[in-house]
Amino acid sequence: MLQSQARVVIIGGGVHGASLLYHLTLEGWTDVVLIEKAELTSGSTWHAAGQITRSVGDYTTAAFHHYAIELYERIEEATGQAVSLHQPGGLRIAYNELEMDALRTHLGVGRYIGYPIELVSPKEAADFNPFYDFSDALGAIWTEGEGHVDPSGVTMAFAAGARAAGATISRRNRVVEVNNLPNGEWEVVTEKGTITCEHVVDAAGCYGDQVAALSGFRVPQANVLHHYLVTDEVPELVEHGVEMPVMRDNKVAGYIRQEQTAGLIGIYEHRGAEIVWPDGVPWEAENPLFPADYDKIAPWLEEAFNRIPILGEVGIKRVVHGAITHTTDAHMLLGPAPGVRNYWLNTGSSIGLAWGPGAGRELARWMVHGETELNLRHYDPRRFGWASQDYIAAKSTEDYEWMFRVHPPGEERLAHRPVRTSGLYEKLKAKRAFFGQSYGWESPKWFVPEDQPLEDVYGWRRPDWYRAVEAECKAVREQVGVIDLTAFAKYEMTGADANAVLNNMTTGRIPKTDGRIALNYLLNEQARIETEITVTRLAEDRYYIISGPMGELRDFDWINQHIPEGADVTLTDLSTTNGVIVIAGPNSRELLSRCTDADVSPEEFKFLSGRHITIAGVEVLALRVGFTGSLGWELHMAMDAMEAVYDSLWANSEGTGLVDFGGYALNSMRLEKGYLARQELTHDIGPKQAGVDFFVKADKGDFIGRDKLDAPPTGNPWKLVMLEVDAADADCQGGEGVFATDGSPLGLVTSGGFGFYTQKSLAFAYISESHSEPGTEMDVLILGEPQRATVRGEDAYDPTNSALRA
Repeated sequence: MLQSQARVVIIGGGVHGASLLYHLTLEGWTDVVLIEKAELTSGSTWHAAGQITRSVGDYTTAAFHHYAIELYERIEEATGQAVSLHQPGGLRIAYNELEMDALRTHLGVGRYIGYPIELVSPKEAADFNPFYDFSDALGAIWTEGEGHVDPSGVTMAFAAGARAAGATISRRNRVVEVNNLPNGEWEVVTEKGTITCEHVVDAAGCYGDQVAALSGFRVPQANVLHHYLVTDEVPELVEHGVEMPVMRDNKVAGYIRQEQTAGLIGIYEHRGAEIVWPDGVPWEAENPLFPADYDKIAPWLEEAFNRIPILGEVGIKRVVHGAITHTTDAHMLLGPAPGVRNYWLNTGSSIGLAWGPGAGRELARWMVHGETELNLRHYDPRRFGWASQDYIAAKSTEDYEWMFRVHPPGEERLAHRPVRTSGLYEKLKAKRAFFGQSYGWESPKWFVPEDQPLEDVYGWRRPDWYRAVEAECKAVREQVGVIDLTAFAKYEMTGADANAVLNNMTTGRIPKTDGRIALNYLLNEQARIETEITVTRLAEDRYYIISGPMGELRDFDWINQHIPEGADVTLTDLSTTNGVIVIAGPNSRELLSRCTDADVSPEEFKFLSGRHITIAGVEVLALRVGFTGSLGWELHMAMDAMEAVYDSLWANSEGTGLVDFGGYALNSMRLEKGYLARQELTHDIGPKQAGVDFFVKADKGDFIGRDKLDAPPTGNPWKLVMLEVDAADADCQGGEGVFATDGSPLGLVTSGGFGFYTQKSLAFAYISESHSEPGTEMDVLILGEPQRATVRGEDAYDPTNSALRA
């Protein structure tokens, strides 16, 4: 009989749901129930090919994969359930310099984590796999110890371990309702009874969106069909006697490995991918597969046979054509669902056997302890609050088709865009702007000079936009520039209790005077950083709050959910109604004074102050803050008034040297000034580690996280530093490994780039505190090559803030 109460109910019995169940018990929660409508693994887990690779460039993902292998190596002994782990190693192949650079980026993360990874020549690769044609390859990454595992065996091992610890699994039992009760608990209604619980987790895989719909929201994922084929027995593989490594090849658009004495080929076709069940998966579906479509995968299957000819000499024994979930950006959905409390998502996973263990461990830590060891920002489900279902379907298909392609930094996938545009989009596009996408907004990255072809350029090595961006930076530092930063998240908090509520949320003091601005931080209950905000007091009961673009829904949710019950407070999201134009540079005051009758002199318009002014008949909230480190203003106005304000700036710009600039220049200038971005401010890091403890006013009274400020970090004992790097032809992008001069690992780069005005290659990095003193030398692995770096003791530009406060 189904129990009526539980602490957690997990919906879905695939590898992700079972892993979370198991890891919750490891963290001490045993009153947990998993509900599966059919049998465990019966959705998409059972037909997975089961590969786990170590060759990835993102730290959190690499840590997931590394943990999966470590866990699979010991889980059989821990649970008594066989998982059929094979570890023949893996090779990922490159055929051009862009692909080689992509592989080189994997070395830094791998060496920091400490697993065996090396770049090998085609001849060395052939020693690992004599059956493969490497004749036109430039090189490959070899990762020892990776391989593949039995999906059903792994899921059953998680289930066995969880049951042994006291967890409950209910099979053949569909969830039909999930209701949020007035007391904040959840009521999960199933075919076999109703459970009231504190937490609900949607781990329903292909059914994830339908399960979420039971509670009134949508899950941004789609189900995309994927083929893999198993050949008849291959005599040469039998005679060789050593299992072939798992091969990953962009020309094949997939993977090739050995399956016992046969070959296994998986294809992620580069075009023509298909979504299934756009209106929902039939609830009665169980172990669903689809007929093979050889025409769709023919070009890449032929390439696979060319690469390993012995596979083409035998027949195809079995074709598996099933659905896997994809999101729009290659990251799963892991964390709080938008708009509700204690409802978690653990779905949207396209690589379940590699991600399942790490995702389960980190989500269990988040639920039980309120913090994670790894940064999960890229996985947060609230990163998609702006996306329509049509966009999600189209871009999830694109994500599938890009699984086996190179992803150079700065490359834009322009299909199905734009989605969100500011009032300046068409005007800036006409001025040769190239745009990136930030929380759905089209934001200018750089402006192409007239003497360059009107095309975007990108790559790991310094691209051809460097000359143009250098000119943009020089103009801002010496004259004045203008940029569209509408992508900022913008909220207004009103009500008699607004001041008290904000003071209880933030680490610093909320302004006591109308028109004053304060930079502030929000911490979670474990004193880890939720976000950075600026708060402008417009009146005693009215505050304007600005956050970064990617926090629009996440930060709105967090603030809203921490408003005490009964407080006289209303939070309004103005992100889509207010546009933002920023002017910056030493001539910005002169420019602004020509456009308004307001007094913008340094005596009347001080740094960190704001007021409403009029430009071209438009009411504008002018804030004397900025992200460039130069004198400047943020101008906030109604979206449809942006063009009038922008035109007024240009009409009054004679002699000021006004230029348009974009996000590349902004990033360069904020690095020179030592300003932190979202990559540095994550929920696994505390304010002391991030070096923002100056903004923590422990003597101001109680605030969220205050009692845990001095608690030691549960994850990496890192400290944030700014590095000056002796870079050659490539700068840090983020994710590069940092090592002591003796080769021992110290940490990882969070973000970096070239400071065009100071002519320095700069990077933020979290490293061991023992090496954080200014002047300390170390090495950063950029594209596989160690580059000497030194910890800086002050900002590269204007360390005394004289330009900023001019």
